[in-house]
Amino acid sequence: MQSEAYKLTGAAVVASAMGFMLRWLQNINILDEETGLAEKAPISTVMVLYIVIAALALVGYIIYLKKYDAPGEGDIAMASHTPVYTPALYVIAAMLAVSGVIQMLQAGDSLWPGMYRIGGLGTVIGAVGLAMLAAGGRSKESAPRFRRIGISLMLVFGAIWLISAYKDAATDPVLWRFAPEILAICAALIAFYYMAGYYFDSPHPMYTLFFCEMGAFLCVMSAIDDMPLAEALRFAAVALLLFLWGFVMMENLQKRETPLKLDQEP
Repeated sequence: MQSEAYKLTGAAVVASAMGFMLRWLQNINILDEETGLAEKAPISTVMVLYIVIAALALVGYIIYLKKYDAPGEGDIAMASHTPVYTPALYVIAAMLAVSGVIQMLQAGDSLWPGMYRIGGLGTVIGAVGLAMLAAGGRSKESAPRFRRIGISLMLVFGAIWLISAYKDAATDPVLWRFAPEILAICAALIAFYYMAGYYFDSPHPMYTLFFCEMGAFLCVMSAIDDMPLAEALRFAAVALLLFLWGFVMMENLQKRETPLKLDQEP
């Protein structure tokens, strides 16, 4: 299924790049430079339609993938066939850690310094959780518990990220300035939730794949918004992680075996 993994990931990356450009065009066309308020523009309608079409296309592809079997065991479903996978997780964890530390150091420049620091701390917690997922424990016996703690920390990170982002956006009268970011964070948090199913013996492979790809798409789109570099780095790191998870899950899909007829011998 490696060819299908490349197809889906490649299509998702191209769609994300187009969304990135559309969001950039929207930002420069709808916001009045003097008042900072949004104005009506056709690009906003195009933006909404593009997100809806991307979601529907992904749903259609997920339905197509139901003809394949998805492993329910985390060790099989997330087993990469390339040695790059684990180092990539550590690199993404480092990106999250750098983002979190910078956010905490620059909290004094924000409207809500305390909440901004908490958001940075949550990002560092997510980096630790991802590193624990990559490490997997010192032995096979301790690995499941170690990974459960890691994915739980990532859920904490996603929840803190959503709360801090909402708090920051609560006083902003311009919905378009933060709506895609909130959608991206929600999709990423749901992806973390479904990914946790692999480590807590309750997997939902197709839901996980959908939210990984959709979350990555929205995170790339949001990374162009007017935000500090540390926050853009956080969106980029999460997008890379979700693309990576989606690729590995696709890679491990298996062709469904045709059942033997009664008159056939095994």
